[in-house]
Amino acid sequence: MKYKIKEVRPRITALVVPDDYERAMLFCRVQEFYESPCKLFRGSAFSVWDYARWYARKYGGCFSYPKDFVGFNLPLIVAKKCYEINEVETPYDKEMKSIIDSLFVNGERGYLIGSESLKGSTFDHEMAHAMYYVDDQYREEMNELTRSLPRQTFLTFKKNLAKVGYCRSVLMDEIQAYMANEVNPKLCKGVESGKKIHKQYRAVFKRYL
Repeated sequence: MKYKIKEVRPRITALVVPDDYERAMLFCRVQEFYESPCKLFRGSAFSVWDYARWYARKYGGCFSYPKDFVGFNLPLIVAKKCYEINEVETPYDKEMKSIIDSLFVNGERGYLIGSESLKGSTFDHEMAHAMYYVDDQYREEMNELTRSLPRQTFLTFKKNLAKVGYCRSVLMDEIQAYMANEVNPKLCKGVESGKKIHKQYRAVFKRYL
Protein backbone atom coordinates (compact mmCIF):
# COMPACT_ATOMS: atom_id res chain seq x y z
CA MET A 1 0.00 0.00 0.00
CA LYS A 2 1.40 3.39 -1.02
CA TYR A 3 0.76 6.43 1.16
CA LYS A 4 2.48 9.44 2.66
CA ILE A 5 1.96 11.29 5.93
CA LYS A 6 2.29 15.05 6.13
CA GLU A 7 1.56 17.59 8.86
CA VAL A 8 -0.33 20.22 6.87
CA ARG A 9 -0.59 22.61 9.82
CA PRO A 10 -0.10 22.34 13.58
CA ARG A 11 -2.22 19.48 14.98
CA ILE A 12 -3.58 18.52 11.54
CA THR A 13 -2.03 15.54 9.74
CA ALA A 14 -2.94 14.36 6.24
CA LEU A 15 -2.69 10.71 5.31
CA VAL A 16 -2.49 10.78 1.51
CA VAL A 17 -3.46 7.50 -0.16
CA PRO A 18 -3.76 7.74 -3.96
CA ASP A 19 -5.79 4.53 -4.38
CA ASP A 20 -9.49 4.96 -3.53
CA TYR A 21 -9.98 1.37 -2.38
CA GLU A 22 -6.89 1.29 -0.19
CA ARG A 23 -7.78 4.65 1.38
CA ALA A 24 -11.34 3.62 2.19
CA MET A 25 -10.34 0.28 3.69
CA LEU A 26 -7.56 1.88 5.72
CA PHE A 27 -9.95 4.38 7.29
CA CYS A 28 -13.17 2.35 7.44
CA ARG A 29 -12.78 0.92 10.95
CA VAL A 30 -11.77 4.14 12.70
CA GLN A 31 -14.12 6.37 10.70
CA GLU A 32 -17.20 4.30 11.52
CA PHE A 33 -16.14 4.03 15.14
CA TYR A 34 -16.16 7.84 15.11
CA GLU A 35 -19.40 8.67 13.30
CA SER A 36 -21.35 5.66 12.04
CA PRO A 37 -25.10 6.36 11.87
CA CYS A 38 -25.60 2.92 13.43
CA LYS A 39 -25.25 2.70 17.21
CA LEU A 40 -23.95 -0.86 16.92
CA PHE A 41 -20.67 0.53 15.62
CA ARG A 42 -20.30 4.16 16.73
CA GLY A 43 -18.05 4.25 19.79
CA SER A 44 -18.30 0.47 20.17
CA ALA A 45 -16.30 -2.71 19.84
CA PHE A 46 -17.27 -4.40 16.57
CA SER A 47 -16.02 -6.77 13.91
CA VAL A 48 -15.06 -5.33 10.52
CA TRP A 49 -16.92 -8.23 8.94
CA ASP A 50 -20.12 -7.46 10.86
CA TYR A 51 -19.87 -3.87 9.68
CA ALA A 52 -19.38 -4.91 6.05
CA ARG A 53 -22.41 -7.21 6.27
CA TRP A 54 -24.57 -4.46 7.81
CA TYR A 55 -23.44 -1.90 5.23
CA ALA A 56 -24.14 -4.19 2.29
CA ARG A 57 -27.63 -5.03 3.52
CA LYS A 58 -28.49 -1.39 4.19
CA TYR A 59 -27.06 0.12 1.01
CA GLY A 60 -28.06 -1.99 -1.97
CA GLY A 61 -26.81 -5.49 -1.27
CA CYS A 62 -23.07 -5.05 -1.78
CA PHE A 63 -20.21 -3.48 0.16
CA SER A 64 -19.81 -0.29 -1.85
CA TYR A 65 -18.03 1.68 0.89
CA PRO A 66 -14.81 2.34 -1.11
CA LYS A 67 -16.93 3.79 -3.92
CA ASP A 68 -19.24 5.77 -1.64
CA PHE A 69 -16.59 7.57 0.46
CA VAL A 70 -13.38 9.15 -0.82
CA GLY A 71 -12.36 11.45 2.05
CA PHE A 72 -12.00 10.79 5.78
CA ASN A 73 -11.46 12.71 8.99
CA LEU A 74 -11.41 12.11 12.72
CA PRO A 75 -9.69 13.16 15.96
CA LEU A 76 -6.56 11.16 16.71
CA ILE A 77 -7.78 10.46 20.23
CA VAL A 78 -10.87 8.74 18.80
CA ALA A 79 -8.76 6.56 16.51
CA LYS A 80 -6.54 5.68 19.46
CA LYS A 81 -9.57 4.62 21.50
CA CYS A 82 -10.90 2.57 18.60
CA TYR A 83 -7.92 0.26 18.72
CA GLU A 84 -7.90 0.15 22.49
CA ILE A 85 -11.27 -1.61 22.47
CA ASN A 86 -11.23 -3.31 19.05
CA GLU A 87 -9.14 -6.22 17.85
CA VAL A 88 -6.82 -5.89 14.88
CA GLU A 89 -8.59 -8.06 12.31
CA THR A 90 -7.16 -7.08 8.92
CA PRO A 91 -3.90 -5.81 7.37
CA TYR A 92 -5.62 -2.42 7.10
CA ASP A 93 -6.26 -2.42 10.85
CA LYS A 94 -2.64 -3.29 11.48
CA GLU A 95 -1.37 -0.48 9.26
CA MET A 96 -3.76 2.15 10.60
CA LYS A 97 -3.03 1.25 14.23
CA SER A 98 0.67 1.65 13.52
CA ILE A 99 0.07 5.07 11.94
CA ILE A 100 -2.10 6.24 14.83
CA ASP A 101 0.41 5.06 17.43
CA SER A 102 3.18 7.00 15.67
CA LEU A 103 1.13 10.22 15.53
CA PHE A 104 -0.68 10.23 18.84
CA VAL A 105 0.60 12.53 21.57
CA ASN A 106 -1.26 12.09 24.85
CA GLY A 107 -3.52 15.04 25.60
CA GLU A 108 -3.00 16.83 22.30
CA ARG A 109 -6.09 17.75 20.26
CA GLY A 110 -4.73 16.37 16.99
CA TYR A 111 -6.71 15.54 13.88
CA LEU A 112 -6.20 13.10 11.00
CA ILE A 113 -7.59 13.52 7.49
CA GLY A 114 -7.46 11.14 4.54
CA SER A 115 -7.50 12.13 0.88
CA GLU A 116 -6.01 11.24 -2.48
CA SER A 117 -3.80 14.35 -2.61
CA LEU A 118 -3.01 17.63 -0.86
CA LYS A 119 -5.25 19.69 -3.13
CA GLY A 120 -8.72 19.59 -4.63
CA SER A 121 -12.26 19.44 -3.33
CA THR A 122 -11.81 16.33 -1.17
CA PHE A 123 -8.79 17.79 0.58
CA ASP A 124 -10.61 21.11 1.17
CA HIS A 125 -13.62 19.29 2.61
CA GLU A 126 -11.51 17.29 5.04
CA MET A 127 -9.49 20.38 5.99
CA ALA A 128 -12.74 22.12 6.89
CA HIS A 129 -13.47 19.28 9.32
CA ALA A 130 -9.98 19.49 10.78
CA MET A 131 -10.08 23.25 11.29
CA TYR A 132 -13.52 22.95 12.87
CA TYR A 133 -12.00 20.62 15.44
CA VAL A 134 -8.69 22.32 16.23
CA ASP A 135 -9.55 26.02 15.80
CA ASP A 136 -12.11 27.34 18.28
CA GLN A 137 -12.59 30.64 16.44
CA TYR A 138 -13.16 28.98 13.08
CA ARG A 139 -15.68 26.61 14.64
CA GLU A 140 -17.61 29.46 16.28
CA GLU A 141 -17.79 31.47 13.04
CA MET A 142 -19.06 28.45 11.12
CA ASN A 143 -21.57 27.57 13.84
CA GLU A 144 -22.85 31.14 13.77
CA LEU A 145 -23.45 30.87 10.03
CA THR A 146 -25.29 27.60 10.48
CA ARG A 147 -27.40 28.97 13.34
CA SER A 148 -28.38 31.92 11.12
CA LEU A 149 -29.79 29.67 8.37
CA PRO A 150 -33.57 29.77 7.82
CA ARG A 151 -35.15 26.95 9.80
CA GLN A 152 -36.46 25.16 6.70
CA THR A 153 -33.02 25.28 5.07
CA PHE A 154 -31.41 23.79 8.17
CA LEU A 155 -34.04 21.02 8.34
CA THR A 156 -33.49 20.23 4.66
CA PHE A 157 -29.74 19.97 5.21
CA LYS A 158 -30.39 17.71 8.19
CA LYS A 159 -32.68 15.44 6.18
CA ASN A 160 -30.30 15.25 3.23
CA LEU A 161 -27.31 14.40 5.44
CA ALA A 162 -29.29 11.64 7.15
CA LYS A 163 -30.07 10.11 3.76
CA VAL A 164 -26.40 9.71 2.92
CA GLY A 165 -25.55 8.16 6.26
CA TYR A 166 -24.44 10.92 8.67
CA CYS A 167 -25.45 10.80 12.32
CA ARG A 168 -26.92 13.75 14.22
CA SER A 169 -23.82 14.34 16.33
CA VAL A 170 -21.80 15.58 13.31
CA LEU A 171 -24.57 17.64 11.72
CA MET A 172 -23.11 21.12 12.34
CA ASP A 173 -19.64 19.99 11.28
CA GLU A 174 -20.85 18.35 8.06
CA ILE A 175 -22.92 21.34 7.00
CA GLN A 176 -19.96 23.70 7.26
CA ALA A 177 -17.54 21.27 5.61
CA TYR A 178 -19.80 20.68 2.63
CA MET A 179 -20.84 24.31 2.21
CA ALA A 180 -17.28 25.63 2.57
CA ASN A 181 -16.21 23.49 -0.35
CA GLU A 182 -18.93 23.45 -3.03
CA VAL A 183 -22.65 23.49 -3.70
CA ASN A 184 -23.03 19.77 -3.11
CA PRO A 185 -26.09 18.42 -4.99
CA LYS A 186 -26.95 15.81 -2.35
CA LEU A 187 -26.77 18.28 0.54
CA CYS A 188 -28.44 21.16 -1.31
CA LYS A 189 -31.30 19.19 -2.85
CA GLY A 190 -34.44 21.23 -2.16
CA VAL A 191 -32.50 24.36 -1.10
CA GLU A 192 -33.03 27.28 -3.52
CA SER A 193 -30.32 29.56 -2.10
CA GLY A 194 -27.50 27.00 -2.10
CA LYS A 195 -25.06 29.12 -4.12
CA LYS A 196 -25.52 32.17 -1.92
CA ILE A 197 -25.07 30.14 1.27
CA HIS A 198 -21.98 28.46 -0.17
CA LYS A 199 -20.30 31.83 -0.80
CA GLN A 200 -20.75 32.80 2.86
CA TYR A 201 -19.19 29.58 4.17
CA ARG A 202 -16.45 29.62 1.53
CA ALA A 203 -15.41 33.15 2.48
CA VAL A 204 -14.83 32.10 6.10
CA PHE A 205 -13.00 28.93 5.07
CA LYS A 206 -10.58 30.79 2.78
CA ARG A 207 -9.70 33.28 5.52
CA TYR A 208 -8.50 30.46 7.78
CA LEU A 209 -6.99 28.07 5.22
